[in-house]
Amino acid sequence: MTRTLTVLLLCTMLGACAQYENRRGVEVTWDPANLGSLTPGTTTRSDILKRLGPPSQLIALEDETVLYYLFEQAKGEGLILIAYNRFEVNTRYDRAVFIFDQQDKLVDYSTFVNGDE
Repeated sequence: MTRTLTVLLLCTMLGACAQYENRRGVEVTWDPANLGSLTPGTTTRSDILKRLGPPSQLIALEDETVLYYLFEQAKGEGLILIAYNRFEVNTRYDRAVFIFDQQDKLVDYSTFVNGDE
């Protein structure tokens, strides 16, 4: 009986819960409320850099330059047992892409901010 209780106690102690959170990228400042009005042909690359700071990536195309901003947040939790493990991760991506011509004038842009879940 004591041996059985000891084994059960050890099995219980070897099980664990885990939580996970990871954040990478640039702080999200490109939601419409913070971004203000952007006008293709008028807004410059330096205007965007002043508002948002350095991008996650700078992509040089033939006649255009792209500033790419990315924020990734992953949250998860899990149950770790001897014979069974379960882990669930929810990842959200927020992005902004700004395309500029050779004169550093804004050609087009797109943003996406995921709502808090």
